[in-house]
Amino acid sequence: MSSETLFENFINEFIPKVSHTSKQLNKALWLLETTGSLDAADLKADFDTELRLLFSDASLYQKLVAWETEKKIADPLLKRSLNVLVRAFKQNQVPPELISEIAQGEASLAMSYAVFRPQIEGVSYSENEIRDLLKREKSPQRRKSIWEASKQGGEVLAPQILSLVHLRNRVARSLGYSDFFQMQLALQEVDEAWLLSVFDKLSTQSDAAYNALVESIEIAQSRSFGVGRLELGPWSWSDPFGQEDPLPMESLDSLVADVNIAEVCKKAYAKMGIDVGAMIAKSDMEERLGKSQHAFCINVDRGIDIRMLNNVKNSVKWLEIVLHEMGHGIYEMGLNPSLPWLLREPPHMITTEAMALLAGRQAYRSDGLQQILGKSCSEADGSLRRRQLIFSRWVLVMHHFERELYRDPSQPLNLLWWRLVERYQKIRAPKHREAKADWAAKYHIGLAPVYYFSYLLGEMLASSLQETCGASFLFSNKAGEFLQEKLFFPGNRMSWGDLVMEATGKPLSPDAWLQEFASLCNPVSVSL
Repeated sequence: MSSETLFENFINEFIPKVSHTSKQLNKALWLLETTGSLDAADLKADFDTELRLLFSDASLYQKLVAWETEKKIADPLLKRSLNVLVRAFKQNQVPPELISEIAQGEASLAMSYAVFRPQIEGVSYSENEIRDLLKREKSPQRRKSIWEASKQGGEVLAPQILSLVHLRNRVARSLGYSDFFQMQLALQEVDEAWLLSVFDKLSTQSDAAYNALVESIEIAQSRSFGVGRLELGPWSWSDPFGQEDPLPMESLDSLVADVNIAEVCKKAYAKMGIDVGAMIAKSDMEERLGKSQHAFCINVDRGIDIRMLNNVKNSVKWLEIVLHEMGHGIYEMGLNPSLPWLLREPPHMITTEAMALLAGRQAYRSDGLQQILGKSCSEADGSLRRRQLIFSRWVLVMHHFERELYRDPSQPLNLLWWRLVERYQKIRAPKHREAKADWAAKYHIGLAPVYYFSYLLGEMLASSLQETCGASFLFSNKAGEFLQEKLFFPGNRMSWGDLVMEATGKPLSPDAWLQEFASLCNPVSVSL
């Protein structure tokens, strides 16, 4: 038999096992994130281990590498499938006990995140409630107490995260990589030198706009809270990580005060010719104790079982989040169903994040709000620009922190964290936090490692898609057809870089994003 026939036979026998276990794992993950139960954590860990072990057979890996080295597989889908499998097998060429230990650690950490609630004066608060307090509170002392409470989880979760960091690094080094961060970039088809160059360009060329924004924010914060600018700290922001626009959202929130957010989002996507009703019906949308406070969308079976987890409140932030998660969902719905199971997924999170981020932006665009709600707000467009500049700096903090975390997890991590916050976000570091673990309060560091860079690349791609089709194109049949054909339908039949070229006609770069959000022609102002 030819190599191509042998590989095709292997695929036909191997993938059904992977598909079945993957579906069971996703169901267990959903149960864990919606209940926070110990039984669900154990079940998730078991299926996670089982799935990883399917990719750990050294003899199978060597066979796959040999087929790839021979370069005798001509069929494009088989060739891409081989590439995907080689990368999946490579990261699992470690002892089974190490695979099991990582799976158990991640499940335990997910449970800890789901059930933890910070306390203020003996009362527990959810993340939604913490943000609401920071929106309303005027007393700097009270704000500082609320902000400090938002970081309580870091001290609880840091030991678990660091244990996983060491385990992940053991895997990476056993496979010839310097650390887990470097391994993940390589296996995700992302060139680190290119990534650093792109982020440096975006940072440098938007510095003037961001610095002007921070100055106006601090002037407004100083006036609002009655303190000098040098007395301002991270508690002056409305988000505990300073990753969102601090502008009071009353005018925008009032637009959705009496709105069924899921229903208006459903109607907006219908304008693209896309029905998200089945996705909403399978989703968990309401906040409750024990449920994860992190929002996400999951395709359980790489088919029609697509669900969202949200904790919806009537605010513009949750309008953005639901639009965002539905954006992930419609991407999954639009994958070519005739693709092999292995390729029925995005080639990288960059491309699905671009869709989700493009959708979420509409909550902060006057024309987007008009399309979604039938009413608008003149303050929306300025907020979008501020949000983009602010969020870009937050991604840079996360990206560089993770890079350093995996390079040397024994270094003083909270000092590193605040050094990066001061460098990129221009937010003054609070005093006496050296012994704390503020960095560990962020969900993604423990449970979505080496992922955050995808958000900023996704924002860049979202701007490039807008540049290709027109800024206000999203909620239309034309947009639905374009995105379906160019972005969703191809699935993972090519690399993410090739998909970007096909969709936009050029390689991914920060140029469109810089033109849209960093131009000094449009002043960036804020009032609190």
